[in-house]
Amino acid sequence: MPARRRRRLGADRLYVTSADGLPLGHLDLFSRVAHDVPAGYRETFVKEANAWLWQNNMPPMGSPSEVAPEPPPALGAGVEPPEGGWDPGVDDLALRRPGHGLLDEAAQARATRGPDADRPLRLRADGQHAVAEALGKLTRPPALRRGRGARWRILHRVPMAFAEGDVVLDHVVVGPPGLFVIEVVNIPGGRVVVEDNKLDLAGTSMDLERHRRIGAEAADRVSVALARAAGAAETLDPPAVHPVIAVVGAILAGDGRHRGVTVTRVGQLPRLLTAFGDPLSDLAVAQTYEVARRSVTWSP
Repeated sequence: MPARRRRRLGADRLYVTSADGLPLGHLDLFSRVAHDVPAGYRETFVKEANAWLWQNNMPPMGSPSEVAPEPPPALGAGVEPPEGGWDPGVDDLALRRPGHGLLDEAAQARATRGPDADRPLRLRADGQHAVAEALGKLTRPPALRRGRGARWRILHRVPMAFAEGDVVLDHVVVGPPGLFVIEVVNIPGGRVVVEDNKLDLAGTSMDLERHRRIGAEAADRVSVALARAAGAAETLDPPAVHPVIAVVGAILAGDGRHRGVTVTRVGQLPRLLTAFGDPLSDLAVAQTYEVARRSVTWSP
């Protein structure tokens, strides 16, 4: 079917696929806003969505240009600029959504390298959306304390300069325990075996020590940014940074344990993150988030 409706508590979405089964994004039937539609497929999306809407006695969408609105705020992240505004050339990373840019990359890969070239990118995007949905529990009741705003803040697809090659951090979570740098592994129906220094990903492997080094680089960058924001030479007590691997769609096996990197299934993320305690005050969380959302914190 080119279009299929899915309902769940608080959500009503129309998922659209092309004739050859390519996912083309979805239409929120409450807000009438389309999401995750690759630029080259907007006309097809509107055509298929409108066919379904007409059949179900709902008003149609407008022109294809309406499919790509300005991106909404990230989950749980306020987007008001800091006092005094942003410095010129600073991007607000809180405006990035889960999977930012991946579906456009997937569409380009499919167009240039064939019908199967987009699968790894789409799996990455799907995995990041699944993790973002799980993390959203930290910013909604009952995680919120009465009379207060969210103490957890979530950033997605954060580009960071790294000595071993620039990386994109799938998710950066700021909360009472400090920062969490989360990388997503999505292997539907697969098996992930945890060893002491690596993950066995059904024939390929992931170096856990490298992820630890990425976490250390993130910690250094946030510490320097906090010191600069305060007009100090260094941060005396910087927030802790915890590297995490979140596994989506696969069985987690093995008894290896890497010192410094936590490996968990996506459904266990909220409980895992809160179990790290709450050494940071509300003010410290807010200050850390303000520097983390600035692109200059992560660039050379």
